[in-house]
Amino acid sequence: MVNEHLLNGVMFVEIALLVLAVGVFFTHGLWLFLNHRRVLRLTETARESLARLVTRGTINVEDIELLRQLRHDVQVTVFLETSRNLTGSGKERLRFVAHEVSLLDRARKLCESRLWTRRLRGARLLSRMDVTDPIVVKLLADPNAAVRAQAAEWAAAQPSAAIISTMLTMLADPATQARFAVQDALLRMGTMIAEPLAAFLETHTGQPAESGMRVAGAIGSAAFLPAANRFSADEDVSVRVAATNLLSAIGDVSSAERLTVLLKDQDLRVRAAAAHGLGRMRHWQSGSQLAECLRDSAWQVRREAGLALRAIGAPGALLLRRALKGDDRFASDMAQQVLDLPEAAAAL
Repeated sequence: MVNEHLLNGVMFVEIALLVLAVGVFFTHGLWLFLNHRRVLRLTETARESLARLVTRGTINVEDIELLRQLRHDVQVTVFLETSRNLTGSGKERLRFVAHEVSLLDRARKLCESRLWTRRLRGARLLSRMDVTDPIVVKLLADPNAAVRAQAAEWAAAQPSAAIISTMLTMLADPATQARFAVQDALLRMGTMIAEPLAAFLETHTGQPAESGMRVAGAIGSAAFLPAANRFSADEDVSVRVAATNLLSAIGDVSSAERLTVLLKDQDLRVRAAAAHGLGRMRHWQSGSQLAECLRDSAWQVRREAGLALRAIGAPGALLLRRALKGDDRFASDMAQQVLDLPEAAAAL
């Protein structure tokens, strides 16, 4: 038989533990609430101080001291928020203040940390502040893809010859996140990358070449024409598609001639990209070849050919109406679909 006093003791202990747990949770919740209120108050005060410092020509020592005494997480939040809206002299004053409160020094130390999360935070701070520092260049070869991606974002605002050369080699990065960040950074550098990118495409193949042509397609310089022509005959379908898109971006007579040939490529993605490119160029001379593509076995190719015919204007519309009355069901159906589309939906 169970001792009644023992049961009462166990029950008392359980009730005491339950009350203690409720008390702990309540206290923790209250602490979080008060801490959040305090952080909001500090953040608002810091925003006001930092706004005065970056918008006025003089430096207020009291505002500097206030920012210097803030919690580090509040400092980071306020400086990152402010950096989004500043350029030129405003960004220079922001960097000066960040240096005065030791934020930049802490960011550099974070970049040397063994923990990738800290290196990422350090790189983000230096990137948002547009700080030119060799330590971030080292992070372009960091073991972690997220850190490399953040370093690539920093590099977009530092378009020196050495940085561009390093970024081009990163087009072969095995991590998609880092590779896309590199492509975006190169695009933000603008036309100044055209010459080094054209040289890069002359000496690389495969994934690096495909990534490079995606960037080149946004620039559309004739300097990429030799590479685009060569890669349009590559064994890799993805490379051929990228080359086809690059040809349509270049948009000269030679590109149009090559795109017309690619309408008969063995892969449907290449044929569709070629048809899309000819429509984008409004190349009415290829109308008859595009009309032939309305008979293609792949719906995607037929669709792009139909849209391209509509895009080239009256000659294309005439060919679509002719296909509408023809004996090929595929061509007739696609012609009907394209002709029925509203103007906005048919735009390439």
